[in-house]
Amino acid sequence: MAQSNLPSPKRDINDVLAAHDKELLAIPDVAGVYVGVLEDGRTACLKVMLARKNPETERKIPHLLEGYPVVVEVTGEIRPLGQ
Repeated sequence: MAQSNLPSPKRDINDVLAAHDKELLAIPDVAGVYVGVLEDGRTACLKVMLARKNPETERKIPHLLEGYPVVVEVTGEIRPLGQ
């Protein structure tokens, strides 16, 4: 049986998020993480929300996690409604 040169299948992106959310949220200024899509509207990615722009924090965030791209966006602080 011939081996394929295709990469092995990735884990589901939701499983990847669940496996890494605590470590990402432990990085200073990270306000949240979620599953999103790239600007192409098709490619799944992990989005990391920052409370403020901080180059030092951005250097600590990986560009890829288990083969999925990681996108950083500055959203400001996230607080519950009414506070």
